[in-house]
Parts: sequence; C-alpha cells; structure tokens
Amino acid sequence: MNLRCFFMSGAAAIAFAAPFAAVEAWAQDGSQQAASADAQDDEAFDEIVVTARRREENLQDVPLSVTAFSPEELLQGGIDDRTALADHTPSLITITGGYPSEFAFFALRGQGPAFGSVPGTISYFAEVPNTITIDGRVGTYFDLANVQVLAGPQGTLFGKNATGGNILFEPQRPTDIFEGYLRGEVGNFNDRRVDGAINLPITDRAQLRVAGEVGRRDGYTVDVGPYFEGRDYDNLSYESARVGLSLQPTDALDIYTMVRYYHSGNNGGGTVPVAFNPAAGALGVLVTDFYPGIVNTVADQSTLGSRRVAYDYDQFADTDYWQIINQATYRINDNLRLRNIASYSKFENLYAYDYDATIFPIAGQGSRSGEPFTTNTYTEELQLQGTLFDDAVNFATGVYFDRQNTHQAGEFLQFPFSLLLPGAFPATFDVDTESQAVFGQATVDMGAFSSLDGLSLTAGYRYTWEQVDSSTLILAPPASTGSADFEYGSYTLTADYAFSDDVHAYITARNAYKAGGINGSVPEGLPFHTFPPEQLRDIEIGLKSQFYLGDTAVRANIAAYNGDYQNIQRTTGELVGSALLNVTRSAAEGRIRGVEFTGAIVPLEGLTLAASYSWIDSEYTRVDGPSAELILAGAPFPFTPSNKFSLGATYERDIGSLGTLVLNANYAEQSSFSTAQTNQSFVREIPGYGLLNLSVDINDLFGSPVDLSFFANNVTDNEYATGTADFYNTPFGVATMTYGEPRMYGARVRYRFGS
Repeated sequence: MNLRCFFMSGAAAIAFAAPFAAVEAWAQDGSQQAASADAQDDEAFDEIVVTARRREENLQDVPLSVTAFSPEELLQGGIDDRTALADHTPSLITITGGYPSEFAFFALRGQGPAFGSVPGTISYFAEVPNTITIDGRVGTYFDLANVQVLAGPQGTLFGKNATGGNILFEPQRPTDIFEGYLRGEVGNFNDRRVDGAINLPITDRAQLRVAGEVGRRDGYTVDVGPYFEGRDYDNLSYESARVGLSLQPTDALDIYTMVRYYHSGNNGGGTVPVAFNPAAGALGVLVTDFYPGIVNTVADQSTLGSRRVAYDYDQFADTDYWQIINQATYRINDNLRLRNIASYSKFENLYAYDYDATIFPIAGQGSRSGEPFTTNTYTEELQLQGTLFDDAVNFATGVYFDRQNTHQAGEFLQFPFSLLLPGAFPATFDVDTESQAVFGQATVDMGAFSSLDGLSLTAGYRYTWEQVDSSTLILAPPASTGSADFEYGSYTLTADYAFSDDVHAYITARNAYKAGGINGSVPEGLPFHTFPPEQLRDIEIGLKSQFYLGDTAVRANIAAYNGDYQNIQRTTGELVGSALLNVTRSAAEGRIRGVEFTGAIVPLEGLTLAASYSWIDSEYTRVDGPSAELILAGAPFPFTPSNKFSLGATYERDIGSLGTLVLNANYAEQSSFSTAQTNQSFVREIPGYGLLNLSVDINDLFGSPVDLSFFANNVTDNEYATGTADFYNTPFGVATMTYGEPRMYGARVRYRFGS
C-alpha cells in the first residue's frame, strides 16, 4: 500500500469511526455524558449558516459536501483571489493561461471551463448565477457574509445546471443597526487598498448598506525587452462598489435591491515562454524562416527567470461590470413564502494579450477598434417555499428563466497569416442563449410519520429547455450561423440519518448537465453542426459530526463520491463534406471518484486546529471512434489533482489592556495536475506547489474599536505555476506558463463604528 492510499484510508477510518465511538460512549452512559457536555463550552465552534439548499441551515445539518468561509477566515487565510480560495478548498482548483490571473476559471471535481457553453462550476452572487468571470476576483471579497463551495452535481435547486458544483458569494445585507467599518492596507509592491461599509437604518421599514473597495498594486512581472521596457504586468488597479436597500412596505413583504459596479484596468498577465517547437509553421513556411532568433527564446527566458519578460504586443485588460439584483419575498402565512429573484448585468472587456510571450509578432489577440467584448445577462426566478405538516415537510418549487447575449469583435495575430495580411485579421463572434426550467424539491422528516426517527428523505427534479444561436464572421462575409435546442431533466435523491443532534450520515444520488453548443464552422444540416450536453451522474456518501473527545471539541466531515461522466466534449478533426474541420463533439466517457475531508479540533481554550484534504482519481472509460482515440489515447484527465490538503492553526488570547491577540497560520498544498484536453499538448501537467500564509492580529487595540493586522502570504516565496497556454503543436509553436504571486506582506488597520 503506498503512502497516499495509507493516508487516505487512515483519515477516512478515523473520520468515520470517531463520531460513532462518541455516540456509543454517550449511549453507554447518557446522563454522565450529558452533564459533561453541559459543563463544556458549547461555543467551541461557531455555528456556520449556509444556503446550500436555498434556505438558511447549519452547515452541519446539510447532507452535502460544503466548504464555507466566514469574513474572518477569508482575511486570515489571505484569500483575496480565485487561486487563494481554491488553495483552501478540497477538490477546487483555478486555471489560468495567456491572460491575466483575474480571468482564471474555477474547476471543481474535474469540472471546469466548457466549449462554447456554460462552465461546469458556476458562481452565484446573492443567489443569482454568474457565468462571467467576476465573482472571486481581487476586489470582490469585501463586506461578504460568507463564501460557500458546494461540491458535486447541482441540477435541481439552483438556476443553472453545474456538473462540478456551485460557489456562492453572499454579501452582507442591510440591517436595522447603525454600524460600519473602514479598513486600509499597505504592503510590498506598492500595495494600497481601502475598503469599508456603512449600514444605515433609515426608518423602521427601510435599511441601506453601502460598501466598496479600491486597490492599487504594482506588478511583479516586468518587461525588459526593447518595445515596452519597464512596464509591469500582473499589476492591480480596481474599484468596486455595492449599494443595498431593504424595504418592508408591510409586515409580510420584504424587498431587497442591490446594485453593484466593478472596474479593473491593468497591463495584463505576465506569461512566460517555456517551450518552442522548431518545426512550427504552416503552408510550407517555418516560424524560424522569418524569426530565427526565436530558437533562443526559451534559453534566454531561463536566464531572465519567471518575473522578467519581453513582449512585442501592447498588452492591457480593461473591465467594467454592472449588475442590479432584486429579491422580493412575500410571506403568505407562517408556513409559506413566495420569492421572486430578478437580475440584469452587463459585462464589458477591452483587452490585448501576447500569446507567444516573445518579442516576435507571432501570435496575439485584442479588441478590434476599441469595440469591447460584451455580455448582457437577464435572469428571473419565481419560487414558492414553505413547510407542511408541522414542519415535517420542507419544500421549494418554481420556475427559472435566463437570457444571455455575447458579442466579441477581436483582432487576431497568428503566424503564418500575419505574413499574408497587413497586421491582425478581424473576427466577430455572437452567441445568444436562452434557458427555461421548472423545478421542485422536498425534504421529509420520516420520524413525523413513522417510527423512523432521525431519517430524512429528499427528492428533487428540474426540467430544462435551452436554445443557442451563434454567428461567426472571420475576415469577411458571409457569417457562419447556426442554432440548436436542448432539453434534459436533472434529479436529486438523498437519505439522511441522524444518529444524534451532532452526528449524521447521508447518501445522495444526483445528476447535472453541462450545456451543448454549436460548431460555427459547420453549416446547418451537416453532421457535427451541434454537440449535445455533457452529463455527470454521481453517488455520494458522507458523514457530518461534531462531538467531544474528553475535553477536546472535534468537528469532522467526510464525503466519498463516484461520478459517471458521459458525452464528454472534446475537439476532434472530422471530415465534414469535403473539408477536414476541427469540431467539438461528444468524444468520450469517464469516471471521476474521490474523497473530501474537512475538520477542526479545539485542544485547548483559544487554539483551533483545522485541516482539509481531497483525493481524486479520474480516467477515460470509453473513447468514441478513431478520431477521438487519436487525440485521447494516453491523454491525462484534466483538472484533477490527485491530492490537495490544507492545515490551519488559530490562537486567540486576551493580552490585557493591549487587546486580543490572534495568531494565524495556513499551509496549503496540491499535487500536479493537467489542463490538457488532448494528447497533443506539450505541457503534460502543471507542477504541484505548497504555500504558507501567516498573520498576526491585535483586535480592540487598547480597548478601542481598532484592529491592527500584519500579514505575509507565500512566506517562503515559492515560485509556482497556475496555468499554461500550450500552442506547441500549432503553427506558431510556443507554450507558456502563468505564475502565481511571489511573497506578499504588509499591514492592515480597521476601524469599526456603530453598535
């Protein structure tokens, strides 16, 4: 048995056995255990409230693998971007390529970016799905109530099907208390950030909350080339604001409206060339025929290191995002409420990226004539929620609708076409999608109707109709157009058994879909014009527990799952008519299985030790035909690091008149993983890495409402890759890496006011 299997089986055995041992001990001497529990500190662990089933529940009561972060945990863990959030979450990773790290994609349990459709992992803000890469960026973590990561297929209760899971960002909402805070941060690389919030109870029936953040930081990657010498990449410059208004016109009606704005403008990401294919070229022309100096690029880059680069393309990234969300809740009676959630958002992005990351004009992409990449999204959801039979049945049912319009007008520089055309060639892409769904889910406490005390059963179903229209115009008319319709049903079946108030086990079977799409290059009526949705079905078993071993408080949650992955979308070369075209199609089936663990102990007053771990095993189980076999034979399964773990320690102590001292340390490590979709990729995997973050806080400084903090992230200054853009086997032949942040350190001060 290898070390990994030994660790996994040992952790699983401890996590499963310890709670049952605690229950058995309680049963043997119930009165003594109860008295002991009363004498112990019931506040060893704060209650974590989550909305994983579209209603507020204690994390420990939800039969689902959920990782949740409070505002304090986000701050102390140095979680202020997508990569940092993934580092502290089992089975979650981020993927970056030849673009700024702020555009990173999430992947959860092997489910990540999609081919012309919604991603496998979807973010939600204030219960509204957001397929645009905004939530989780730097500058979006201020004034949050919590962040929740729901692992596994989510196909019934939430607006969009998600094969990997959902990430819920919940903002702080207005309350009837006057309060707020102002926080400032300074650090290395000329880091300056300010965020704050103010809550204003206008009347007994109206509350307002305003929050925002502004940040600037120099880049840690510098151009040393002849064209843009001294320019820094991976810099930060952003502004973000939210305004929330809650109104209660009557005792039964609550209307919450939130408007938010986000802007980011920077010099783009600092990607680094790591390989060049000397045989790269097309149409009988080699790259080296025109740019012989490129053969030395990788060796020269090795000398420069990962923080110095040289580009020929004038990089930048400029993003604007607006969103308005309205939630109206009408309480019909004590047991029923009607909710309507509507939203509109607009995303605009101007950009230019140097894909080859060299001083040679080989490959790049940018916005054409200042026309932004634009996405408009409208969502509408109507829910009826409630309880029946003295709260023995808890249910939610409703309808959902969304419409999204995406327009991208770009300029593309790609060898050898760059030799034939004056500069970059134009291309325009338009995609319109529309989705409708009906859904219902109910949880029944079987103990209310039978002798099966402690057993709850949940069943849910959603039926979805989707329509996709696309238009692709490259160089000159005519445009290639197409449309497709898809429909499918998603289900959830769960049995949850409580051995006690603090120990319960569950088993769930469910599925979800990743939308299908259109191959714009294939005319309507021909094979491969469309490709069907992917489907992931899984079975998950889990145990959630919170108990005492002697005087030590313990929380241990573990889940194991096995997923059947069908209609996996991959790009293959197919003969369509008389032309050989690259098309996206259903190419394979696969299996994804794994184990996730989160836990914490309080061995002594003030000290909390926390840990998380995930193991993933994945493989293709069937490949559909010779063309798929050609690209998938021996290919790694993407987005699935075999092992991830994090360890954390927090110590809190009263230090008299000086205030309250809080020491925090977090270490996160993940093994290598692949982002390759085929066996044609040169970069087979991204190396694993480990990061250590430390912080020292003094709260209530000298009895005042002031908190002082010192932090250091990536303390060991580890150099680690977060993604790759692999064009090695394309006509321009370059593979690049994107690297994460170096050591970052600084200080924060926060002033709290109000009640």
